[in-house]
Order: sequence, then structure tokens, then C-alpha cells
Amino acid sequence: MLGIAKRIHALHFIPQLCLLFTSMFFCPFLWAAQEAIVIADKAVIYADKTMTSPVGYVVKGKKVTVGEVARNRAQIYPIIVSGKIAYIRTIDVSTEIDNLESNRLVAERFSQLSKKKIESHYSLVAFTSPTQISLNINADRLQDKDAFLWNGIQLKGAARTTPGWDMGIVIGYAEGKEYVEAFRMVELGGEFSYRIYSGDRFIFRWQNQLLGVPFASYSLGTKARVNGYGFTAGSGFNANWLLGERVGIEAFGGFYYTKLFGFDLPDPVQSNTNDPPTITLNPAFAGTRLGLGMSYQF
Repeated sequence: MLGIAKRIHALHFIPQLCLLFTSMFFCPFLWAAQEAIVIADKAVIYADKTMTSPVGYVVKGKKVTVGEVARNRAQIYPIIVSGKIAYIRTIDVSTEIDNLESNRLVAERFSQLSKKKIESHYSLVAFTSPTQISLNINADRLQDKDAFLWNGIQLKGAARTTPGWDMGIVIGYAEGKEYVEAFRMVELGGEFSYRIYSGDRFIFRWQNQLLGVPFASYSLGTKARVNGYGFTAGSGFNANWLLGERVGIEAFGGFYYTKLFGFDLPDPVQSNTNDPPTITLNPAFAGTRLGLGMSYQF
């Protein structure tokens, strides 16, 4: 009986041993907690150290309590979510011990923040533009208010300068022909666009372009060809779908106005003189532009 009593008495220590064993795993994290603030737009919370199982996110500016010791090669902090241990990326939060981080983490955080401020892209887009021509004088067969179709191509480079606005440089070439009369022009200028919607895979912009025409030409078959100049202004909408990590499809549509000057033609009324006077053709084109092409973002 005495031996049984001793064994029963020894069992009283089992709950204490279990409590001590449990505290060895959980208490160090609780004792080594620190305050942090979320600096990412949406800091993802992961259920595992390998960051393969997201369970939610925390918005920018939210204060959270994380462990002082970073895990998984200093990539994540442990964090308590609904009474369970989860993990948040170190580059998504800022703590009081940021100065003790490795140079690798500091460089990675700076790179990430820089990418959010500046997002650049190139695009190459082919477009068609059905317009109505306005003429100050009648051409050979083209008359005032006739339809005229332009086809062209645009190369653009743009960068995100503020959270809502993109600024870019545009160069393009367009030509059109009706009967034997043909117009050609080179466009060069700037673009500013406002991001109505900006997601991870899709961006929708209000696009505006102001382009100079440093060179334009009007030809009448093989009979005559004269050069001129002008400008183009247009406004519309632009959409970009990202297909992979950097390559995407870009489309735009809008209303454009082109005014050309300086096409000096011989006056047909007095063409029989030795030195016939000239008349100046200054056409204008108003209509839509619809474009589709590829984009590359970096």
C-alpha cells in the first residue's frame, strides 16, 4: 500500500511538467514580442514559414505585434492571428530594430518601394483612324467633308510619376490614300494619362496626347508632291492587360484632331503663266483612333 501511495503522489507532478514543457515552446515568442507597423499596401499573412499558404492580409498603416527574431533566413516574422502562430514578411513591416537588419533586407525594401513609385512601360501599337477631312480649297478629287482613312503605328515610352498619373513620349507614323491623293505624316510629342483603375494584371487609363507633326506630305500620284507640317491632339481611353510577368496587350480608342499646314500647290486657274502663283492647302482631319498592340513593363 505504501508503494502504491508513493506512485500516486508522483503523478501529481505530471500537470506541472506538461505546463513547463508547453511554456518552453510558446513563452519565448511572447516574451520577445515587438510592435511593428505595416508599410505595404496589403501585407499578406501566411500560415507556414515557406509562405505557400496565405490566410489573409493586413492593410497599410496597421499596427501589429510580431516576434523579434526573424525566421526563414530573416524573411518573415512570427505573428499571432486568432490565437495561432502565423507569419508576415519582414519587408512588409517596419519595426524599432530596422537599423539592425542586414544590408540585403534594406536593399530589398528600397527596391520594392521604388517599384511602387515608378512603373515604366514601352508599347508598340498599330492604329486605324476613320476621319472627316476639312479643306480650305478643293483638292484634286477630295472634297470638303469627305471621309478619309488613316493607318499608322505608334511607339511609346511612359512612366508612372505619381500614384495616379503616367507621363510618356510618343513617336508615330501615319498615312492615308483616297484615289490618287495621299497624305503622310510623322508625329512626335507627349502623353499624360490618369489611372482610373490600376490592378496587378489590368490597368485602365484616361489617355491624352499632344503631338507635333514636324513632317507631312501631300502627293497627287506622280504629278506633284509637297511637304508641310502641323499638329495632332487627342483624348480617349487606354487599357493594358498583363499576360505574363512583363509582357502585355495594350489597346486604346479616342477622338483625335489633326491640322496640317503649308502644302503650296500651283494655282490651276493661272497654270498657263510662266511663273504661276501658288495656293496653300491646309487640311484638317477629325475622327476616332482605335489601336491595338503589345506592351513591356519594368
